[in-house]
Amino acid sequence: MESVKKLVNLGIPPRLADTLRDRKDLTITLNSLMRKAAEQAGVHPIHIDSFSNQSVRQIEELESVEQCQSFQRRLALGYCRLVRKYSTSGYSLPVQKVITCITTDLSADLGLKALAGKLNVTPSYLSSLFRKETGMTLTDYVNQQRIAHAQHLLLNTSFPIKSIAQQCVIADLNYFVRMFKRAAGVTPKVYRDSAAHSQHLEIVRNHEEESPDLPGNLPG
Repeated sequence: MESVKKLVNLGIPPRLADTLRDRKDLTITLNSLMRKAAEQAGVHPIHIDSFSNQSVRQIEELESVEQCQSFQRRLALGYCRLVRKYSTSGYSLPVQKVITCITTDLSADLGLKALAGKLNVTPSYLSSLFRKETGMTLTDYVNQQRIAHAQHLLLNTSFPIKSIAQQCVIADLNYFVRMFKRAAGVTPKVYRDSAAHSQHLEIVRNHEEESPDLPGNLPG
């Protein structure tokens, strides 16, 4: 955030007569620099592309120089969250590949035997390696990602809870609710209601601090 603040305060001379277009282009350039940094931090391109493309679309919707400056700060936070969530730096290549398989397609066969087969290693070797490097079993990691995806859907969509369970590849709704509550401390319904309330309060605070408000939301 300090780096973004310094960049904003550099007073970079405009290259175009259209000041807003010039600031948008600068913000797009910043996005390109940050996506490169995220790649160097070990985030798989599929995650970077999704976030970067969404950010560029939002940049084009900005309506003032002030919005561009505010969005630059939000952009930095978004990429930091992306790295924190998806970085595989520090892991061995087999574990990196497994994590990428899990985070890019929760609907695939993510069993130990299937993943070991993709890597041409034995299940026992993969299980031991994964636990050694991540501190958790492969099954626990998969379940963690399913719950994280469920939390995202609960917060950002109006899908029924049963539909969300199915999208997380958990067919039994009661089992999904129990698993979610064990991980999050509350049921999916309570989580959605409380998260929606918190999001509303955050929007109100942002509106009070930054006017006019920015279009869209960066992933949390």
